[in-house]
Amino acid sequence: MDKNIEIIETINKISEEAKKSLDSAKESSELDGIFKAFMGKKGRLTEILHNIGSYSIEEKKIIGKKSNEVKNEIEAVYNAKKTELSAGENKKFSAEYKIDLTIPGKHIERFHKHPITAVLEEAADFFTSMGFTIVEGPEIETAYYNFDALNIPADHPARDVWDTFYLLNGLVPRTHTSSVQARILEKKELPLRIIAPGRCYRYEAVDATHLFMFNQMEGLFVDKNVKLSDLKGILEETVKHLLGARKTRFRPAFYPFVEPGLDLDIECVFCGGRGCGVCKNTGWIEVIPCGMVHPNVFKYAGIDTEEYKGFAFGMGFDRIVMLKYNINDLRLLYQGSLDILNQF
Repeated sequence: MDKNIEIIETINKISEEAKKSLDSAKESSELDGIFKAFMGKKGRLTEILHNIGSYSIEEKKIIGKKSNEVKNEIEAVYNAKKTELSAGENKKFSAEYKIDLTIPGKHIERFHKHPITAVLEEAADFFTSMGFTIVEGPEIETAYYNFDALNIPADHPARDVWDTFYLLNGLVPRTHTSSVQARILEKKELPLRIIAPGRCYRYEAVDATHLFMFNQMEGLFVDKNVKLSDLKGILEETVKHLLGARKTRFRPAFYPFVEPGLDLDIECVFCGGRGCGVCKNTGWIEVIPCGMVHPNVFKYAGIDTEEYKGFAFGMGFDRIVMLKYNINDLRLLYQGSLDILNQF
């Protein structure tokens, strides 16, 4: 029995120390640490209960009963103190971080795409809905793909140094995305419908409507029975979709890689066709150069011109954006001014 008394006294001592320590805790984290030290898996009271197997049945009853009583007492003190500290901490937090609903909230800036990117994606979605596939090609091209394969001879003015940048190794930053057309035709995976968006470079004097770098989207449609009426229908729907154009016209034009060559014009969006400085008082704005693929372009690619026909077009995308948003100076799109770009 002396041994039992000794164990009971130890349990009572643990109980008194635990209650005193818990009651003196100043914060919830401190309280939890104290409770764990006495009641955790390696706590002082828990160790006694772990060793209870070495006692007789009568001793187990006495020690077990006392341990459970102390355990319940300690838990009661812990829960009461936890409630007290939590209430105080919540009150302190509320006082320190009080929300004043009368103060205006912080402005959350909404990010958006650059207008050129947004319109380019809109056009890409429109063409892919008609079965076109998006393809890409290198921005640094050989003279062959940029000129020769597109029926642009060596003496053509476009190849002069004042129209084209030339690198020291003889390559050129592409002057149009039509070079992608030549590369795709070489694969002879016919029929095909593709669009090729990307950056192009020309030796231009920078002004309100010209930059040395611009964005273009080339389009190519090749099949066995392609007609000029197919070109007309698709491009008229394109300018209606992108620009809301109500009046369009096609007029003859010359481009080495198409025959016949055409220009698609739309009624001036700035003056409504009445005539202004932007449309040079004609009431019309040129939007899309286009035409039926020249037989020589097919011959360069090794395609039978008796079996296949096609049409091609090229949109200067920066101009499309200018017309869509009534921007009168192309340079505004590339200055990086948030005052301008945030309007879109």
